Amino acid sequence: MTDRHVRTIERRLLLGALSCAVLLIGGYFVFVSLPGGHQFDDDAYFGRKALSRNVVKLDSDILGLVSTRALLIAATVLIVIATVRRCALAGVIAVAGFGCAVVGAEFLKDVLPWRRLVPDDALLSEGLRFNNSYPSGHATIGTSLALSLLFVSSSRWRPWLAVAAGCLSATFATAVLFTGWHRPSDALGALAWSGLCMTVATAFAVRLRGRPRPAIAHPGRAVLASAGMAILLAAATWVIAARAAPQYPYVDLPFLVLSELIIAGAFSLTAWYGWQLRAVDWPADRAPIAVKPKMRTSAERSQHG
Repeated sequence: MTDRHVRTIERRLLLGALSCAVLLIGGYFVFVSLPGGHQFDDDAYFGRKALSRNVVKLDSDILGLVSTRALLIAATVLIVIATVRRCALAGVIAVAGFGCAVVGAEFLKDVLPWRRLVPDDALLSEGLRFNNSYPSGHATIGTSLALSLLFVSSSRWRPWLAVAAGCLSATFATAVLFTGWHRPSDALGALAWSGLCMTVATAFAVRLRGRPRPAIAHPGRAVLASAGMAILLAAATWVIAARAAPQYPYVDLPFLVLSELIIAGAFSLTAWYGWQLRAVDWPADRAPIAVKPKMRTSAERSQHG
């Protein structure tokens, strides 16, 4: 692989960032601004009642782990991993992308406000009726952290680590819906926003420090593993929701559609990201200094024949 291929990866990342931006704005327009999509989003939110209390409690405990201290620990872990791999600058870029995603999500909630459009909005919780929530901050944290960990890991393992990253992203993105903290659109917006921030940061790192590296022998198997895990989680969600009371048949369909779209989106994003970075990595910050052979004097040369 040559530097030309590295530039190709940079262009693909920027194209991915553009796609995430379109999905971010498009999701807001369809599910927040249009009455039809707005109603579908509400129906999906109410459909979460099909879940058992154990599932809701587990997800609530997971979301409860997020705190300022946890964010600082996550940033420290990213820096440590990058330092151990002798690419501390890449770690700084990863933390910057992660931080921009987390802080930017709160900023976007003011730029992209939610408003009541349909009668069912009155049935939402007080927090969702009076506070802007697009995109979800917790889902942004989980997804951007997953992508950041892929960023600082070895290129050889990124496609396979993308499977674990997809699980982390999908867990947080579905948890905010299952617990009732957010509507499905908020989770989908978080996926798009996290992808936008991290792909822009990664494209910058590729241009600044990217170097070609041999790709793993069978990266396609890792992608298939991500697809298989996504199908497994989607099937599990369907089985759990299928136990809902029969009086909510039409509410359950939007819930299944959007919750499985969240799962598919999380795994698709991480698998695509890991695939793009499978053959590019960051060189060591300090290359070993080559020691030049000492020049012998004329007397030494004559002495040694």
